[in-house]
Amino acid sequence: MEKNFSARIVELNEAYEMAYKVSNQITNNGYEVDVVIGIARGGLPPARFICDFLNITKLTTLQITHYSRGGTAKKNVEIIDPLNIDLEGKSILLVDDVNDSGETLEEAIQHVSTMNPGKLKTAVLHEKSNTSTNADFKGSTIKDWEWLIYQWAAAEDILEFLHQNDKLHLSSEESATFLSETYQLDIDQHLMEKSLSLKENYFP
Repeated sequence: MEKNFSARIVELNEAYEMAYKVSNQITNNGYEVDVVIGIARGGLPPARFICDFLNITKLTTLQITHYSRGGTAKKNVEIIDPLNIDLEGKSILLVDDVNDSGETLEEAIQHVSTMNPGKLKTAVLHEKSNTSTNADFKGSTIKDWEWLIYQWAAAEDILEFLHQNDKLHLSSEESATFLSETYQLDIDQHLMEKSLSLKENYFP
């Protein structure tokens, strides 16, 4: 992925509101969910929100890798932790945070479909307009492409952007300025300092 692209932080409150909006769509659609499947890792927080809003107790996960830190797409979409649960005849809701190219969602749909669910629908907080696979329920559609950094993945993306550009040595103020100028990414000082304090966990 090219370095010079726009990015923004998705605050936790926005994610919460998008999950609430999606839950209302599901209710209005009349879709009664038996099992929620969060696509790990990004889909886990919104999946839990949706379970709370819809009073669903059955939540499990499916881990798929597509993007690594800093918006870098891997060559292949890969299921690294498949489902190990009986889904036959059940109504399933697949949940992810963002639907970008559509490849992750399509891979998840294909995997779940092999387990003979009765019904299968998908939900995301944000969907890019250029996706190849549309979600059934979405909080928002993004027409102008941007890389979304959810608050639950902020440190890894911020640090990776700095690492890719050999800028991990910068102060918090210098880092914030660099990210704003390079990625149009505005980060408050508290989050910047917190992320930099964790860099030894990522780049020991």
